[in-house]
Amino acid sequence: MHWMNLVARDPVPWLLDPGNPSVRLQTLKHIYGRPETQLAMEQRALLDWEPVANLRRRCDPMHFWGRAESPYYGGPVGNFGTLYLLAQMGVPRYPEIEPVCENLLALGRRQDGHYAPQGGGAAPWHCYAGMALHILTHFGYGEDPRVQSAWEAMVETVRNDPDHLGCVMDDRACRAGAVKSMAAIIHCDTDAPGGDAATMDRLCAYLLRHTFDLEGEDSDWTKPRFPRFYDTDLIELCHVLAHTAHRAHPTSQRLLRFMLDLQDADGRWNKQKVTPALAIERIFQPSRWLTFEAVHALVLSYGGVLYAS
Repeated sequence: MHWMNLVARDPVPWLLDPGNPSVRLQTLKHIYGRPETQLAMEQRALLDWEPVANLRRRCDPMHFWGRAESPYYGGPVGNFGTLYLLAQMGVPRYPEIEPVCENLLALGRRQDGHYAPQGGGAAPWHCYAGMALHILTHFGYGEDPRVQSAWEAMVETVRNDPDHLGCVMDDRACRAGAVKSMAAIIHCDTDAPGGDAATMDRLCAYLLRHTFDLEGEDSDWTKPRFPRFYDTDLIELCHVLAHTAHRAHPTSQRLLRFMLDLQDADGRWNKQKVTPALAIERIFQPSRWLTFEAVHALVLSYGGVLYAS
């Protein structure tokens, strides 16, 4: 089955609109299969794009977007949240981002090697750990020993306690942490310690054991949003599962069908939840970011010829 047979209309030309250079860059990279070496112009356009340029202007030399002594202060609009926002948008590394990453490396990691706010209890916070590893590998810190040790801490936790990977704040019932950990592995180098297949398999097994009552207690999953923080939704879930062989699992297929039901008549996916950061896409309106993720999940799951590079 070709993925394009599953969408109401082909949304890819809409994703290439230069008015959103973030989505254009990711579409060219992941749907057209264009190598990084051919994307310099798009990366420059993204750095110069007003929403990104505004964040760069607002970055204080000492405290960045929050408080230097507390990387997680400010949640989605603080230092950690803004780094995660920029990584989600595909913003390339630039000189001013380096001290913010160094600040996270120095002050964001607990003694046990996990990235998480201090004072959050002994159990690992898989959401924060996955987000931090996503950030640091995206901005080129994957070889740093502090990042390597955080990968090892995550892998060890997943291996030793694969049945309890939920969020410590929600009586271990929240599965967003497993999604964020998988997203980090997908974005990292395949040689990184977190990139091993066994860790991905354990995270997938944990997610796919859940029944996902999307019309009941899990209905929040059906409200896609971008940008995300430690929360997640059905499109991100389908996107990470589509990167694995578990895309063929019956639960993965059911989730994909539900995701397809969320598209509009133009083959686009709407933003369904308000986000505190980067509110340039309106709620209940088509989102280029969400549509890109949904289309990429379909391409990975059902195949079909990619667009010509």
